[in-house]
Amino acid sequence: MFARNVGLSTVVKFSSFLLQFAMLPLLVKSLGKSEYGVWVALQSLVVWIALLELGIGKGLRNKLIESLSLGETGMARRYISSTFFGQLVLWGAVAVGLGSLLLVVDFPWARWLRSSGTDRSIAWSLLFCFISFSLSQLFGVTSAILYAKHWNAATSLVGFFGSLGLFLYVLYSSWIGVSLSMPELAFANLLLFALGYAIQSSYLFRQFPELLPTWEDASWRDFSEIVSIGIRFLLIEITFIVIFVMDRWIVLQWLGPVSVTEYDILLKFSALVTTGYSLCIGPIWALSGTAWAKRDVAMMDRLWRIVSAIMVPFALVALAIGFAMNPVIHLWVDEGITIPPLARWSMVVYSWIVIWGSAYASLLNGIGRVREQMICSIAACLMNIPLAMYLSGIGGIGIAGVLIASALSLSMFAVVAPFVWFDCRNRCEQIA
Repeated sequence: MFARNVGLSTVVKFSSFLLQFAMLPLLVKSLGKSEYGVWVALQSLVVWIALLELGIGKGLRNKLIESLSLGETGMARRYISSTFFGQLVLWGAVAVGLGSLLLVVDFPWARWLRSSGTDRSIAWSLLFCFISFSLSQLFGVTSAILYAKHWNAATSLVGFFGSLGLFLYVLYSSWIGVSLSMPELAFANLLLFALGYAIQSSYLFRQFPELLPTWEDASWRDFSEIVSIGIRFLLIEITFIVIFVMDRWIVLQWLGPVSVTEYDILLKFSALVTTGYSLCIGPIWALSGTAWAKRDVAMMDRLWRIVSAIMVPFALVALAIGFAMNPVIHLWVDEGITIPPLARWSMVVYSWIVIWGSAYASLLNGIGRVREQMICSIAACLMNIPLAMYLSGIGGIGIAGVLIASALSLSMFAVVAPFVWFDCRNRCEQIA
């Protein structure tokens, strides 16, 4: 089952990633290097709204893994119903408030983002990007069910559908010679994701009608329980927002939008390693939770050996990318973009640290052991932004400084995580 999940999930998610990678030169050509950097920074801004999600999606995933592993379908349906309607109220209210703010309040968005566009066009782009993000949070309920049922590959279908549709849209626009604007891109992305989520949820609840959310099964008590669990993941999510979102804003403000484009291209190469590794260990979260619920020490040991063995080839791929990156960029994206050596090798080390941390995060998140992650997250948040600003701006090492700061911030959990995992494994053995 693990091999099947990994295979299908890897094919679907990696295909989606390749489509986004293939779209890169088209978007850079259509928007220009400067405006493409603004587009990337704008999408990053929307992710800050994720703080309002309070880690609910991850909290629900853990409760569903536990309840479905024990055969308690009624309890699982109550958690699903409570979370779905709670999220619907939450994101509906936020959408109304944010829409009013963006379209009524006169704010100099273009000057703030260093864009050549108008304030109104950026406001509409932000709104469409936010609604797309809100849909992903609302339909996180279906993703949680798919993870709990070990249908990991199916969680990637909406992303693949959206990437394919957007790629075809951008390719057709390029073919007929029509320039794209940011609001048009954001609106097309919204429509594609809305259609994808509608198809996915319809199919899912035809397969598992006993899990269909109903108003009668929803309760504030169950929703509060999910929120209380999700809060533990919130600080971890804040770390990812600070490290993986604020980096683009630091580059934008210190180095300019063209440097954001270069930095985003660099991260896309890094994602070949980090995303690829995450795809391969996707089922680990649910399997780790199942092993912990059943106190299966042998299964926990197997999972650790699996994630450790898979790291090796991806670490070698990161090294190869460090050597081959610039020729590929010149051939595929733009001959005028060259990544400095320090930035390339910082990317390699950064990728190694990310896959190491991802391995142990998947193992520990599955069993709900997140205390140490939260402590490391707080420390990482406190050091990352000032260190990135110092190294990239004052230190004068450019985009490499942001990567070095991210690597140092993430390395705290990378050091602590193995000790935490083996402590959990030993406790499980004692209980069993």
